[in-house]
Amino acid sequence: MSAKDIHNITFLGSSDAGKTTLVERVAYHFKAIDRVGSVEEGTSLCDFLPDEKEKQHSLAAAVVHLEAPHGKLNLIDTPGYPDFCADAITSMGAAGTAVIVVPARDTGVPFHALQMWKQAGDLGLARAVVVTRLDGDNLHLDAVIENIRTLFGQRVVPFTLANGTGSDFTKVVVVEQEAGEDREHLVDAVVEANDELMEKYLEEGVISNEALEAAIPLAMAKGTFAPLFCVDPVRNIGVDEFGEFMVRDFPSAAMQLAVMHSENLASGAPEERVVARVWKVMTDKHLGQISYLRILQGTVTSDAQLLDPHTRKYIKMNGLSFIIGEKLVGTKSAGPGDIIAVTRIDDLRVGDVLVSEGEASAHHFPLPKPYTALAIVPKDRSAEQKIGQELHKLEREDPCFRMRHDSTTHETIIEGLSELHLRGLLRRLEARGVEAETHLPKIAYKETITQASEGHFRHKKQTGGKGQFAECYIRLIPGERGSGFQFVDKVVGGSVPRQFIPAVGKGVEEQMLKGVIAGSNVIDLEVQLYDGKFHAVDSDEHSFKMAGARALMDGFTKAHPILLEPIMTVAITVPSRYFGDVSGDLSSRRGQIMGMTTDGDFQTIEGQVPQAELQTYSTLLRAMTHGEGSFTMNFLRYDQVPSHLQTEIMAAQGEAVAHD
Repeated sequence: MSAKDIHNITFLGSSDAGKTTLVERVAYHFKAIDRVGSVEEGTSLCDFLPDEKEKQHSLAAAVVHLEAPHGKLNLIDTPGYPDFCADAITSMGAAGTAVIVVPARDTGVPFHALQMWKQAGDLGLARAVVVTRLDGDNLHLDAVIENIRTLFGQRVVPFTLANGTGSDFTKVVVVEQEAGEDREHLVDAVVEANDELMEKYLEEGVISNEALEAAIPLAMAKGTFAPLFCVDPVRNIGVDEFGEFMVRDFPSAAMQLAVMHSENLASGAPEERVVARVWKVMTDKHLGQISYLRILQGTVTSDAQLLDPHTRKYIKMNGLSFIIGEKLVGTKSAGPGDIIAVTRIDDLRVGDVLVSEGEASAHHFPLPKPYTALAIVPKDRSAEQKIGQELHKLEREDPCFRMRHDSTTHETIIEGLSELHLRGLLRRLEARGVEAETHLPKIAYKETITQASEGHFRHKKQTGGKGQFAECYIRLIPGERGSGFQFVDKVVGGSVPRQFIPAVGKGVEEQMLKGVIAGSNVIDLEVQLYDGKFHAVDSDEHSFKMAGARALMDGFTKAHPILLEPIMTVAITVPSRYFGDVSGDLSSRRGQIMGMTTDGDFQTIEGQVPQAELQTYSTLLRAMTHGEGSFTMNFLRYDQVPSHLQTEIMAAQGEAVAHD
């Protein structure tokens, strides 16, 4: 089949929407599977990872490749938890159409669904909406649809409508085949994308179903029309109509590639040039790294050699396959629009673009930054030897996960979108034979002084042979915030020989890195060496370095030292009904609310909060908002720690030193 017959569709939405069951039902409708699996029983096609079966939720994207009578479908089932949204976002780089699955409920549209809707639009995908959970009690279909159209826009127009809600929902009505206002809205949205059809409709006042259907793919591709479907995948109501619409009327891969601009398809590039983009990576204990690619141009064969953007070497497309859940089905070739998997190519990363010739830059997906951090320590020597390698594998598999070494606190830090996200990755790590312990990372406090002082220390040591001797007198002067460190030589009369003065400065700097009152870096300070004493035999660089360090400690404690803590800017988005709880909680965390914006039923609180108060905030926010809240944060500045907290931090640091 050519790209004109391929439809790549990603299913997005909240975790309770029923995406996995919907994909399962569509696969069964087109006879890709011979029985319908169950999420609850752990037999579904897409939830095949052990954690997914245990939690009965999708935690990673899964692909279902199937052949339909009139075309080929690649369906991508994505996680609904915002904590595991990386695969949902990168799946949009593989798809031409995004189906936003929205559970009908009286509390409105889940925020995650709204985010996915906007992101799909920003990326230029065609969009559709599927409304599920209409079998619930006390639902009003008109209100549910109107709420969706208010948030998503009037381009959303029903194509199939439920004949009722609750137990009355037994079938769907196809709007296209009905006269009335709903069909008029459908026609208006579709003809808007085609000037010729619009003109004809305005002149004649009617349009046939055949002409309307022929115009739907372009209207979806151009974004003037987003069909809405009422479906109950559990009871198999509306699935057939939705499935047939996907094959018949969703934009093809060829149309989407023509409408969307892709920075990786060079103008005038020959059609036979292969361009393929990696959008997902996973690790299998038997097959090694499995990389999912979407072919943007050209034909990939099982013996093809494509350029690896990291090694700049040509690599063979090992194990070229189509994907059906966890099953890989080998193929000799795949063409434009196809979604394929290759195996045992360990260098590939999400976003990499492979080409058969020429150059191509990596694609950067609009992924959220990880804000939740844990310090990680291997449990034993065996884990210590493997942990680095396995953490790097997790970085390849999940682009919203990263590891780093904090040079200030000397900890290995792992960062993710939430504690739930990190715990899931740690379970994956444990399953690979690497056990580790975690704790909250140390906050990178800073120490400084608030008034000038003087420090003095005499270093004297006699061990029987050559002794050690050095004496230093220094002045400490507080600097402006951000001024850094200055060491100034004010020695006169040779009281400290010239060759030893740099050693004093080095001793001061080393002690500043270690800290004085709480084991944190000292900042914004000027130190003047103005006097000292030396011994012609016993003085050396080591002695003056020791004297400089201890003189700093002496003067620092006299200069009214304070601790500084990192302050973060935050933007917290929640449904309006949770605004009071969240803003009150923010104030209790020493936060300052700086402003607020409103977008429909969602409010975004802008504020400034100490980083120490945000270490477990993602988990707490999800609990306060029943999973509907999200936030971002960025470093702003350092501010003074309140005196009572400074005392607690210093005491805790003293205990930590005592246990070392």
